Amino acid sequence: MTTKSVLSGLVALALSGASALATCASVSGVVECENGNSKCGIVVCVAGVGSTTTDSDGCYYLELPNLGCYTICVDPNSLPAGTSVSGCQKFTVDYCNPYACVDFCLYGSICCPPPPSPSRCWLTGGGTVGKTKGQPDYSYGGVVNPGCSPIAAGGGNWNVVDHKSGIHFKGQNIIVDDCFGAPTKSPKVDVRIIDFHGTGIVSGVAGNPLAVIPVTFVGRAVDNKDGGSNSDLLFISVTDGTTTWLQIGNSVDDMALISTGNLQIHTSGCNK
Repeated sequence: MTTKSVLSGLVALALSGASALATCASVSGVVECENGNSKCGIVVCVAGVGSTTTDSDGCYYLELPNLGCYTICVDPNSLPAGTSVSGCQKFTVDYCNPYACVDFCLYGSICCPPPPSPSRCWLTGGGTVGKTKGQPDYSYGGVVNPGCSPIAAGGGNWNVVDHKSGIHFKGQNIIVDDCFGAPTKSPKVDVRIIDFHGTGIVSGVAGNPLAVIPVTFVGRAVDNKDGGSNSDLLFISVTDGTTTWLQIGNSVDDMALISTGNLQIHTSGCNK
């Protein structure tokens, strides 16, 4: 083999390697505010190549057909209303650096701090409400979303017995709607009110022959004091859509004062 043939072979091999490398060239980056806010679906365009869109974190990636110089821009029409972006940029990919990184900065309404995450909490309790002729009007007890888990035990298990009517309510599938309110000192939590709703059943007790009836319910508990007798508040309303079978308190704004026991709001385990 002649020297010329060897050189030709090496050149061809080098060109082949460069060509293979060129097919792996790409540009990637992130389109975001200084505080990290971004949006899925922002369009990023490379002139003469094509476009791609950002994911939910503002990241994008686009393969390039060849090594060389390019211009990349964000399509302003793909931005949320009231949002602008830094200008187009030029970049180069070559044999030594085939993977370019180009970031863009967003400005405007999208960069406002996100609203705070809603507080999370759960409830335990047990006791009585009211008293007539030496007997409680209602007995209550159970747990709502133990450990902030909507899965454990179907979100909890909340029971109320109406001793006057001989009706037992059992909440079997419970959803917490909100946790809020200025906290009490003990234990250390950041809320004192829990709103919840769900489905369950009512049935007869103490000689009441009432058959099992599916129901829905809404509830609110207010933890005003550790050891909440004559301080904590409870509202529960249970209905089948036609009949209200059981109700403690008149409304969420006019609740019943518990007579004995406690309503305890917890936040432990809510960040897991």
